[in-house]
Amino acid sequence: MEKFKYDLAVIGLGYVGLPLAVESVSSGLKVIGYDISEEKNNQINSSISPIEDITDGNLKSAIEAGFFASNDETLLADAEYIIISVPTPLTDYQPDLTYVKSAASSVGRNLRSGQVVILESTTYPGTTEEVLIPEIAKHSNKKPGEEYYVGYSPERIDPGNKKWNFKNTPKIISGINKESLKKIESFYKLIINEVVVVSSTKEAEMVKLLENTYRHVNIALINELAILCNMLDVDIWEVVDAAGTKPFGFESFHPGAGVGGHCIPVDPQYLSFKTRQIGQPVRFVELAQEINNSMPSYVCDRVSQFLNNLGKPIKDSSILVYGVAYKPDIGDTRETPASEIIDILIEKGAVVDYFDSYVPEFSTSNNKMVSIGKDESLSQYDMILIHTLHSDSDIEHINESGTPVFDTTGSKKLINTTKI
Repeated sequence: MEKFKYDLAVIGLGYVGLPLAVESVSSGLKVIGYDISEEKNNQINSSISPIEDITDGNLKSAIEAGFFASNDETLLADAEYIIISVPTPLTDYQPDLTYVKSAASSVGRNLRSGQVVILESTTYPGTTEEVLIPEIAKHSNKKPGEEYYVGYSPERIDPGNKKWNFKNTPKIISGINKESLKKIESFYKLIINEVVVVSSTKEAEMVKLLENTYRHVNIALINELAILCNMLDVDIWEVVDAAGTKPFGFESFHPGAGVGGHCIPVDPQYLSFKTRQIGQPVRFVELAQEINNSMPSYVCDRVSQFLNNLGKPIKDSSILVYGVAYKPDIGDTRETPASEIIDILIEKGAVVDYFDSYVPEFSTSNNKMVSIGKDESLSQYDMILIHTLHSDSDIEHINESGTPVFDTTGSKKLINTTKI
């Protein structure tokens, strides 16, 4: 068999694909990246990282070791392993596998015998065998599991996590048959400390949905309890902290303005989509979705009440939304609750600015905004709505402003605050 020029080709160079590619290079593999965005490819090839988890220095080292990004799909034929890590968004609240199908088509058009194709994009159980392989088959008559090999491995990237990174997070792997699994396991053992084998691609696909649905449901529970505790004049943050001292049978989750990022707001809807296909809705999960989706509106109602208590109507009040990223210490605004919160506040007549040291420009569904400067006076605002606190957030600057604060994060460092 003809030797491949590259060990690995990564399709999709975002929050999942780029760390995978860079880590693989650092493990001594010859790697190329494929992305349809020429702008992103040019940025990467100039050693400018588009994501926080990969520094420019990390990327430069990978480039110097031979890594490069391209939108030339014919290069896929030169890689022994091909990993697909493209977005799987929701469109009209339905799973959108457009990018997966497009990637599979690119693979199919350039498929060679002996290649291994691994899907890492989050999706519903059955996608690998029911969508990926049939899409490849439209462009190639090679037999999966015999002439080329296929598997699924859910991504577990947590942007901004300093403890658990790509290499030390255990990796779930699967294959469509024993030969596929053998090849996939040998590959991931080169770049991951620990691999965990499951029996089929469906189980592997379901693992990812379980992990994030678990978090989604528990966040919904604590959000609903936060609403109840406010009505009962109970401090939900003190309750959670006290419950968290139990050394068994309890894991702390915290209330907030909603859920953000690609995973938690999206993955449960992939599960709901699949279960509705078989006539069995997951009512518990869909109720959690309803509760979490309602939190931005609830926050805005609390803000309106907060301002009324200060003797100010929300109309024409000046509000600073502090932090718009969906979680601390990253610039990722995918599915961030801040987007809906800002739009609702503006619809109610408020004058809204935002500050985020990681997000210099921000577009909601209806508005485009630019962050105020970090040294700009905060006393000019009628209130500050804390949505996200990064490690570099200037708490002293907020406290010294004297401006009333509505806090959705439960920070113990803020003074003069009302908490969610």
